[in-house]
Amino acid sequence: MFDAGVMTIAQDSRDLSIYVAWLSYVGGYTQAEIATRLSLSRAKVHRLIGEAHKAGYVHVFIDRSPQQLVDQEDRLARRFSLTQCTVVPDVEDEAERGGNLAALGAASARYVHGRLASGEVTSLGVSWGRSLAEMTRRMPREQRTDLSVVSLMGSLTQQAAINPFDVVYRLAEITGGQGFFLPVPFIADTVADRDVLNAQRIVGEALERARSVDLAVVGIAAMRADQPIFRAERGLLGADELADLKAAGVVAELVGHFLDRTGRLVDIDMNRRTIGVSFAELAGLEVVAVVGGADKAEAIRAVLASGVIDRLIIDECAARALEALPTLVE
Repeated sequence: MFDAGVMTIAQDSRDLSIYVAWLSYVGGYTQAEIATRLSLSRAKVHRLIGEAHKAGYVHVFIDRSPQQLVDQEDRLARRFSLTQCTVVPDVEDEAERGGNLAALGAASARYVHGRLASGEVTSLGVSWGRSLAEMTRRMPREQRTDLSVVSLMGSLTQQAAINPFDVVYRLAEITGGQGFFLPVPFIADTVADRDVLNAQRIVGEALERARSVDLAVVGIAAMRADQPIFRAERGLLGADELADLKAAGVVAELVGHFLDRTGRLVDIDMNRRTIGVSFAELAGLEVVAVVGGADKAEAIRAVLASGVIDRLIIDECAARALEALPTLVE
């Protein structure tokens, strides 16, 4: 199929895009040189490289951060007693609101891939959200048939657009490992219903796996109308429940737990109806939070104040906004 490093016309577009990506990123050829080498137009080479990116064949990891971000990482790690903090540059036009999903996804994928490649992690727990979904799209394949990927919280939702099944399934598919879901709603109708569901054998087994994962990767939701978990039309929470959360002073959600501005669990019925690892159990795990967007700063501060997070992967605009907030006083 290949002759003297030149692809024949018979190759399909997928193979051609992969070959062009190798020449560009590994071989170091310019697009003009690739066009000459393969008798293609420069426009076609550019398009093929774009197709390779879109298909997920190319994963770009950058090993160093600009010094100004390194300094910021150190300040945040010290302030919030973190084992590690990674600040990614703002690379998207709408970074201030919604975060830099591409940069956050790349940084978290690099971190998790490194932990998996080392062999030290045999069970990986995940919550859900856009940042984690982006992480799975940017994760290189790493053959780990011994890996268990486990949902940390109730998985059943009315809309597939925010279904955590996708994160668990994708990570299991990338690694060749096994995916384990928590086959119950995110939140039960009543505390009694939650107790009945938790008593089911299949739920108990899933929770037992979730409680003992080697590494947990989670997102942070702010109490905002555009956050999937707080959008009434998504069906996760009713309008009355959302009003109750606001009235109770909830500013953040972490793995199904609702926190006030100081990082404490709010004494509210919904914190007794969610299904998943308990807050105390989460605190006993190694937890990495992936989050971005300046408008999430107060929610991030609350979650960090809880002491649950060990490592933080955050974008530049959120880090700036977080540093600008005053330190919480008991």
